[in-house]
Amino acid sequence: MDDKEKTFMVTAQIPVIESDGFANEIRKTTSGQANPNLRFSHYETIDGDPYYEGTVVEDDEDLPYIESAIRANKLMKDVRKRKGLLVDEQVVIHAEKQRTLNKKK
Repeated sequence: MDDKEKTFMVTAQIPVIESDGFANEIRKTTSGQANPNLRFSHYETIDGDPYYEGTVVEDDEDLPYIESAIRANKLMKDVRKRKGLLVDEQVVIHAEKQRTLNKKK
């Protein structure tokens, strides 16, 4: 921190997927007084299978693997949605409960 200019420099690392809209949010929150400088640092692999679809945890020792697999699956789906690719998820969960706008006579 410089006493004369009241300048702060913050150095941090955030995942690219979470940095979407970060610059606009910082500027909006600080009324334009902060200017983020984002640059790529490195790639990092995520432990876990992004295609994991299990729902039942059998052992407590499988829990860390399952948590990382669920995180990898969520990140993969978010990237596919952002890029406009096909995502295997159910859009309508309870179709029979949807309201119809037709008037009964």
